[in-house]
This record gives sequence, C-alpha cells and structure tokens, in this order.
Amino acid sequence: MTDNKSVELTPFRADLIRSLSRRGERILAAADLAEEVAALEPLEAYYIAREIGLDQALPILLELSQEQLEACIDLDCWDRYDFAVDNLDEWLTAFALAGPEALAMAFFSLDYVVQLLYLAKTVTVYDPDTDQVPEEDKEKDTPRAATPDGFFLLDVKDEVALKTHPFSLLDALYQYDPAASHQLLSASRVDLPTQIEEEALHFRNGRMQDIGFAPPEEAAVLFSRPAIRQPLPRPRKPTDSAISRLPSVYAGPLVGTSLLQQALSQITDKERLSGLEQEIVWAINSAIIAYGEHARDIQQITDIAERVRDTISLGMEALLVREENCPPDGAAAKAADLLEVWSITDLFRHGFAATLGLQQEARQSLEKPRFRAWYDLAETNQSDEPGDRLERAFITALLGRHPLHSGFDPARAEAVKAFASLAEIDAAHVRLKKLVGRICR
Repeated sequence: MTDNKSVELTPFRADLIRSLSRRGERILAAADLAEEVAALEPLEAYYIAREIGLDQALPILLELSQEQLEACIDLDCWDRYDFAVDNLDEWLTAFALAGPEALAMAFFSLDYVVQLLYLAKTVTVYDPDTDQVPEEDKEKDTPRAATPDGFFLLDVKDEVALKTHPFSLLDALYQYDPAASHQLLSASRVDLPTQIEEEALHFRNGRMQDIGFAPPEEAAVLFSRPAIRQPLPRPRKPTDSAISRLPSVYAGPLVGTSLLQQALSQITDKERLSGLEQEIVWAINSAIIAYGEHARDIQQITDIAERVRDTISLGMEALLVREENCPPDGAAAKAADLLEVWSITDLFRHGFAATLGLQQEARQSLEKPRFRAWYDLAETNQSDEPGDRLERAFITALLGRHPLHSGFDPARAEAVKAFASLAEIDAAHVRLKKLVGRICR
C-alpha cells in the first residue's frame, strides 16, 4: 500500500496559492482580462506590471483604473523627494504604443498636479500676447512650436531627453481634449516648478500611506528596540477584505519553511489571518522605505521580503527562548500564540534586537588596532585569497543599520540575507571570534 503524503492545505497556504496565481502571465492569458485587472489591489497591479515589463504589460495597463495607475506612478516616479520625469516617460512610452488616444487618456487620468509637474519639468510655455518671448535658440535639436490652438509657444527644456517627446504628448492631448489641454498649459504657467513639486509630493505621500507605505520617520521604527514587557492582547481590527491581498512578490518568500510560515499555518480564522497578512504587507512596505530602496527593482523587493520573513522568525524564536516556552514539537503553536499578542512590526523589532549584540561585538573588534588596520586596507593592498573578501563582507554587513549576514557565498561575496535563527547568530559569534583571533594573533 502506497503512502501518499500531501501538504495540508491550510487557510494560509490557500491564500499564498491565490496570491501566486495573480501573476502577469496568467492575467494576460485570461479571457476576462478587464475583470482580472479590476480585482487587483493597486500595489499588486504595480508589481505585476514591473515584473513582466511595461511593454509586455500593455494590455494590463490599458485596463488600469485611475487609482491603480496613480499608485503605479507614485511608486515608480519619485526618488525620495524628487520627481523622476524619465520614469514617468517610461510609462507614457508604453501607453503610446497603443496610440495617441490611449496616451492622452492615461496622462489625463494622473493626479492633476503630476500633470502640471511633468509640463513644468519638460517645457517652457509662453503666451505671446502677454509674455516677453526670448529669441529662439537655433542650435536646439527641437525648434520652438506653437500649440494647435495658436495660444501658446513651447520650448523644450535643455535637460530633457525622453523617449516620448513632450510635443508628441501635447499633440495627443489636444487631439483628445483641446479645452482641457489649453487649461493645463495655462495653469502650468502660474506656479514655480518647485511649488508644483512640493504640492505633488504632499499628495503623493498621502496616497502612499493609503496603500501601506509609511513616511521614512515612521518606517524607521523597524530598526529600534521593541518594548521589553509583553503588551496586552491587542484588539482585532477589521480589515478591508476577508481575502488575502498579498502581492505575489511578497507571497513567494512566505512559501518556504520558516517559523513565521509555520505560525501562520496554525491560524484558521480567515478574518484574523487576513489581518495578519495585511500587517506583513505593511511591514515589507515599511522595510522598503527604511532600507532606502526603490519599489521598481523586483529582485531587491523579493530580497527585502525574505529579510522581513527571516527577521520576524528570529524575533519569534528569541521571544520563545526568553519565555522558556519553546518545546521542540510545539514551536509552531507557541509562535502562533505570539501573533495574538505582538504586532508583526514588534516581532520584526525583536528579531532586529537579537542581532544587536553581534553588531556590538563587531564594533568592539574594530577598536583593536590590528583588526582595524586589516579592515581598512585599501582594496589594492588586500589579499587575493577569496576567503579574505568573504570575511570583509561578513564584517561590513554586521556594521549596517540592520546587522545582516554576508560572506557566505564565494560566487557572490557581498550577497546579504537576514539572520533567520538564533543558531545562525551563534555561528556568526563563533566566526567573528575566530576571525579576530586570526587577524590579531
């Protein structure tokens, strides 16, 4: 008789399967593409478009709602506090593949202040009836142009080098809605570009918080020590949906075995599980901000999701050991109990705190003159031994804002990952001690 072993389909695993099914290739092949896209959360829509590439994602882009497209631009077209017009150009170029009308509709669906900001960054608008129009620069690649209605003269700004020319966009806008285009150009002449950018950033930050991205000062709480005392059982907050909305790029790292995954698999209440999954999304979003990374790099986002998973697992284990409440065969159930008491953010902070002793030991090691001299060697004077490069990467990763594990892959010496268990922390302590002993002997 054959023993057919199967993985139990817990509510959490079912949610992961559902999230992973919402990938771009499957949505593109769906018979009801518009319905599939409409069901996506704005954050999901963004990651799907980025994962498969904007050109390939065009059928999806054409079905995006205004809220979904605004989220995509908010996530992709800002470098901290500065608007990245070349990133917006990438999205406009994708829409332009579907024709002038699709391009105009996409642009007009953006936040009005973002429309103004794009124009302020790309063109200088003159009203020949009221402005003192300077003499045209004949050396420019693009000559001065007049709008189709004849009301304005336009110069392209020198620093602009875009795939979709601003004049091509304005032609599309005038073809689609001449009155709205005229009003937009009139408004773009009123305020200074810096004022427009400040207003656009203000509205963008509000929308980012609505989809779970905290301001930098709030996201930084991840890298702080948690409360020492166990908090009171927290109230259960209603969630927007009883169905998981984990983006697939966040769900993937949660499939593998980890203490967090095992604990979540113990949760059978679907509403409770949905709330925890929402907290995980917020924690990953906050980590992206706290690490100073950009959401457009999908591989980097996957790496951060893995760090969050591992750091939360480490925090759970640290709490269980501290409470002397970690039987070998009941760790998952006990870890699930922690989810009833501690927030996901606080569990991450406990994992972060578990690495600080190792970081302190690394800093103290650098107070030894011989070890400091070894670490500060110019690259041209460093040993050619592969192991030496790994050890330097190991130390460097420990000294960062969030102490991380590095120097474990000879093929990628600078690759980093989070410490996922107390055993890994202990092994790093031993490695550091041996390294200091060898360098300082």
